[in-house]
Order: sequence, then C-alpha cells, then structure tokens
Amino acid sequence: MKATVCISILVITLACCAGCTGITVRDSPQGDLRAHYECAKSWSPAIGCYDQVSGYVYNAGTITVDNVVLHFNLVNTKTATIRDSKSVFAGSIGPGDSKTYETALDGECMEDYRVDFSFGT
Repeated sequence: MKATVCISILVITLACCAGCTGITVRDSPQGDLRAHYECAKSWSPAIGCYDQVSGYVYNAGTITVDNVVLHFNLVNTKTATIRDSKSVFAGSIGPGDSKTYETALDGECMEDYRVDFSFGT
C-alpha cells in the first residue's frame, strides 16, 4: 500500500512538472514603443500544455501612443504552422508609461513550438 501511494505521488509530481522547461525572453523596439516578453512552457491538468507569455510595453517617446495591440502566434517549429494565436489590447500608453500583459497560448504536449510576436497601433 505504501509503495502504491509513493508511486502515485511521484507520477502526479512528474505530470505536473512536465513541459516546464526553459524561458524565452525577447525585446522588440518599434519606433518609440518598446516591448518585452517572457515565454515559459507550462502544463496544467485543466488545460494541458501551453505557453505562458507575459511582459510589458513601454512608451519611450514624448507623445501618447493610442490603440496599442500585441499579437502572439504559437508556431510549430517542424511544420511552421500556427497552432494558436492571441491578440492583447494594451490601449493608450502615455510618454514614459508602461503596461503589463499576460496571456496563454494552447499547444500540444508532444510538439515543439516557438512564439512569434508583433505589435503596433
């Protein structure tokens, strides 16, 4: 009985940590806007494998930038097809201000992905 409980706990622990490998960090300037994001592969029993993307957008300019939108694509590295896509509306960002964001991109556990990122107004 004890061995069964120990094995069950080990299997659950391994399943919960599966896919939690590495963090990708990117910085992307575009005019006066600067975007930074981090992407980490994760797994949860509720939604399976996904890439968690979080970061911030910063306005280094002297005027407000309106209608800032961030676009993320989860791309299969073998087939170059898009598995999931999300757009995050950041709104208006004043001079010297920044806004944070977070989103999740749905993947499959047995595939390898990269996150393609673009943003604009």
